[in-house]
Amino acid sequence: MKRKYTPDADTIKRTVAPLEFYRHELPNAPLKKHGWNNGGLCPFHADNAPGSFHVNTETGAYKCFSCRIKGGDVIAFSMALHSLSFPDALKQLSDDWGLS
Repeated sequence: MKRKYTPDADTIKRTVAPLEFYRHELPNAPLKKHGWNNGGLCPFHADNAPGSFHVNTETGAYKCFSCRIKGGDVIAFSMALHSLSFPDALKQLSDDWGLS
């Protein structure tokens, strides 16, 4: 049985554009400009304060000023949001974005 190819982290970060990733993961967030954007309500806690969660649509970084969660790229976001290990996040991103 042939195993599916899972790209490495660098390939995923080069291929999955942060702006498109966050538009997919945070469909209600008003993402329009480059750099740091209002990411809408934080997906990591019961947020009721719009504007506390921000994403960087160029680097993929994210930060919530309420619950203090922060991370550096789309892989870290997937790991935190879906409680995945690093290899599982690579596989999920690869599958979701048609890279496998």
